[in-house]
Amino acid sequence: MDGINLISLQDEILAHVQSEFPNYEVLEDVILDDEYLLKINNNVKPFVIIEWGGLARQFANASFAGVRHDEYRSDFDLIAVAPAPKIARRVLNMFFDKLIGWPIQGSQLTPSGTIDNVVSRDGNGKPHLYISVGTLSFRFNSSNPDGNITP
Repeated sequence: MDGINLISLQDEILAHVQSEFPNYEVLEDVILDDEYLLKINNNVKPFVIIEWGGLARQFANASFAGVRHDEYRSDFDLIAVAPAPKIARRVLNMFFDKLIGWPIQGSQLTPSGTIDNVVSRDGNGKPHLYISVGTLSFRFNSSNPDGNITP
C-alpha cells in the first residue's frame, strides 16, 4: 500500500464479506431513509449494508517520525435488514461471527460499541422492516508513509 489508502482496505473488506456470504446481497453506502425503506417489500430476502467510517488517528500509538507514521483506525457499520426482528438479529450475528478476528494488515476486525435493533414502520405505524446494526473497527498504518496514493 502506498500512502495512507483507506479505500483499498475497505475494498479488501468488502471483497471478503461478499466471498464469505455469497447468498446475501451486500450493498455499500445506502441511505436508509423512510422513502427507501417503504419501497422495500416486507417479504424481502434479508440483506446487509456496509456503511464505511472515516480515518482516525490512534493517539496512543503516535510515532516520533511524524504523523504519517502513526497508527490509524477506521470502522464500518454492518446493517442487516430483514422482514422479522429475529431474522435481522440472526443475520447480523452470522456476519459478526465470521468477521470478528478476520486479519487485515496486521490487525483484526474487532467489535466496537453495541448492537442496535430498530423497527421501520409504514405510513400507518405498523412494523414494516427490522434493522440490526453493529460496528466493526480495525487498525492500520502505511507501509510507505512518505508516499502518496495520488501522483
